[in-house]
Amino acid sequence: MIKLLDCTTRDGGYCTNWIYSDEYIYGLMSDLNKKNISFYEIGYRNYYDRNNKGDFYYCTSDFIERFYNKKNNLKLGIMVDTKRYNEKDFVNGKKDYVDFVRIAAHPDRIEDTLQIAEDLNRKNYNVMIQLMDITNLLSEHYEILEKWQNKKILETLYLADTYGILDSQGLEKIYKKIKGIGYNNISFHAHNKKQCALSNSLKAIEMGAYSIDITKDGAGINGGNLSYSEFSSAYL
Repeated sequence: MIKLLDCTTRDGGYCTNWIYSDEYIYGLMSDLNKKNISFYEIGYRNYYDRNNKGDFYYCTSDFIERFYNKKNNLKLGIMVDTKRYNEKDFVNGKKDYVDFVRIAAHPDRIEDTLQIAEDLNRKNYNVMIQLMDITNLLSEHYEILEKWQNKKILETLYLADTYGILDSQGLEKIYKKIKGIGYNNISFHAHNKKQCALSNSLKAIEMGAYSIDITKDGAGINGGNLSYSEFSSAYL
């Protein structure tokens, strides 16, 4: 069975300025547990941009502790952007209140991202990488990914259709390239600008995807993300 990652409050935070009530989070986590969702990405850890954003944009360890203690079977995680990563913000995965960290990187930052993944792994964090804007991956980017010797430290490598412009044929082509350079657990993050989030996600599953992303009611930018209700009607 395909694993599902819910990023309602992380990606949907672009629409709410990362402001949510505790009651909303507890209710969402309860619902995700009932649906057997594997991963819940609660927000960002980003201490650079202090422009009146909500707490779910920063996700300090102290802030998310109260949610972590009520997560039940969910694996609770956060996202960090490569360009905003500070090693001092991630001290020790065994003392932090997160089960995974997903690193988001555009093609020109892949090499930096791989170094960050190694740093987080050394600090006992479970690591995912999300390749952003995958339609602009060039041969040199694939070469960097292929030469990396530490592929096995990743929980999964995500392919993100960041701007919602990909079709299923394009996704299949990129997926096969990533598979061919030695990555086994490949996942997919869709956006719905062209109304292809569902068809692309189903294509990723057909290709053998490890996990796909969903959000409540399709929350998110660039047309929104894949709605859980739409996905469940088509697949579950």
